[in-house]
Amino acid sequence: MKTKKEKEKILKDLVEKFKSNKGYLLISLLNLKTPEQKKLRDILKENNSLFQVVKKTLVYKANPNFPISDEELKLPFAFIWNFDENLSGFQSLKNLIKKGAQIEILKGYLEGKVLSKEEVLEIINLPSKEELILKILQNLKSQVYRLTYALEFPLRKLTLVLSQIKK
Repeated sequence: MKTKKEKEKILKDLVEKFKSNKGYLLISLLNLKTPEQKKLRDILKENNSLFQVVKKTLVYKANPNFPISDEELKLPFAFIWNFDENLSGFQSLKNLIKKGAQIEILKGYLEGKVLSKEEVLEIINLPSKEELILKILQNLKSQVYRLTYALEFPLRKLTLVLSQIKK
């Protein structure tokens, strides 16, 4: 049982997180065993995110306007806080889910909008910013190669015709 000071500290921390974060996920703790939780914590820490288990009463005290109703949070849950704009913490869940981790996403919240499980999965499955930049660069590179080939082709054809005339 936590003391009143510890609860106040957690409450202040939650208030700060609700103010500073653009997004968070709520995941179920029912099928998530302790080793998986530790692995999830480590991966999220590497990706500038945080896994946090908090009591429902503290959540509603920290954010009276919490957008998810009490009826929707019947299961024990945990927060996944994202601290960067790239959503790298959310993206890291994609790899864990592919490897078979039992992560059940309940709800999400991003930039003022409550997200359903399906919407969260769509966001998680989006390519990362780095992947998108790489695809754009590859596309531009292929366009440059096509342009150089198109510009060189008439010259090559001309040299071929001239070499045939010379023979």
